[in-house]
Amino acid sequence: MKAGSRLLMMTVLAAVLSAACASAPDEVPERAPIPEPTARRPETLDHRNYKWGTPVPEWVTMEIDELEALEQYEDYYIFRFESPRAQSLQGAELWTQQFTAQSGIAQEVETRVQTRFAGAAAGDMDLVENYMEQVVASISDTTVSGYRRARDYWVKMRYYDPDGSVEEDAYTYVVLYTIPQETLDRMVQDALDRNDGRVESDEERTVRDRVKEAFERGL
Repeated sequence: MKAGSRLLMMTVLAAVLSAACASAPDEVPERAPIPEPTARRPETLDHRNYKWGTPVPEWVTMEIDELEALEQYEDYYIFRFESPRAQSLQGAELWTQQFTAQSGIAQEVETRVQTRFAGAAAGDMDLVENYMEQVVASISDTTVSGYRRARDYWVKMRYYDPDGSVEEDAYTYVVLYTIPQETLDRMVQDALDRNDGRVESDEERTVRDRVKEAFERGL
């Protein structure tokens, strides 16, 4: 009798386990990891002081705001330009000879002025858009003065395609120009005052005053 009961219990238990397994959801197969991009950063192959065993100067890779924060440039605006990639050092040097600092700096100043307008006017940009265009046009017609070439440096880099293969080896020239803040601020203020003509509404005057106040803090 006991043997029969034990057999019965084992039969019931097996049935329960079988039903549980049948109702359990299938396990989701583990996904294979997504491979990381294979893009490689450019490598420095040569530079002006490589043969002397010294590293590339820090200023070559610094951003404009970082450069202008340096004590030596405390009272200056910095303009940084890079030549297009060249297959020879002579080709990169040729760019520095043909590059017109006057027009390059003027374009950079116009961009800074537009950025300052947009930030100061915020959501009221439509009220001073024509004013900004007049100021920018006035600056483009003005000869930028007081700038000087402060530093230049060349590097030879190896560039890679997204798949990690070599794209090209090329030279680049980096050139820094400086302008005294006082000189450039005065030029921009003159352009602001020269074009501050008829105003359509008090609201527009308020926004213009806000923009001019922002320029008093410089570019």
